[in-house]
Amino acid sequence: MHEWAHGWMANRLGDPTARMMGRISINPLRHIDPIGTVIFPIAMVLLTGLAFGWAKPVPFNPRYLKNPKRDTALIALAGPAMNVLLALGSALILIILRLTAPQLIFNYAATDSGMGAMQMISSLTGLGFVLAFFCYINLILCFFNLLPIPPFDGSRVVMKYLTGNARHWYGQLENYGMFIVAALIFIPPMLFGFNLVGMYFAVTTQPLLFLMTGIPAGLIFEFLATIRLF
Repeated sequence: MHEWAHGWMANRLGDPTARMMGRISINPLRHIDPIGTVIFPIAMVLLTGLAFGWAKPVPFNPRYLKNPKRDTALIALAGPAMNVLLALGSALILIILRLTAPQLIFNYAATDSGMGAMQMISSLTGLGFVLAFFCYINLILCFFNLLPIPPFDGSRVVMKYLTGNARHWYGQLENYGMFIVAALIFIPPMLFGFNLVGMYFAVTTQPLLFLMTGIPAGLIFEFLATIRLF
């Protein structure tokens, strides 16, 4: 859906490139990148136990755009905007279920508060986890893609405000973008003992998840621990 949104927005702004290449599609096979979707994630799992990858970028031709700087930024923002819409959709379902059938998304345990037994939320049900995780992962995808590192979507917005040599040199970073991201993910924990990317998500996605759903990210992590993903 993220990649579909890029192509849809480009087409709306006058660039048919993605449409002509069949990329305005929610079929995942249309967006597979041999390295980013297959080889690199498998290597990551084998080496670290964690998966990280990317889809094939949706092509666009700025020559078709009436206002290339502005429209390029809009095409870039369409992907993260789609992730926000998907997160809002799952959050809405969670809110409705919390109000009408909370037992479908929460497990409860009896506790003694000193004033008698009370039923307290102890964990998420399978359905609650799927909905909460769907919301959370879409928020992660949104904020991850908004990083101002070429070729991520956030860099396209930054490019709108750069001119001359600054724009040229910033664009050259696209050749090294994935190496920069890999360095940000792995070097701080190894050398300094802290997770820089995790801190970024802790101050962005986790508060938003709780604001949108009332569910703390900790309940998602606890469920993941029970199914031995972490």
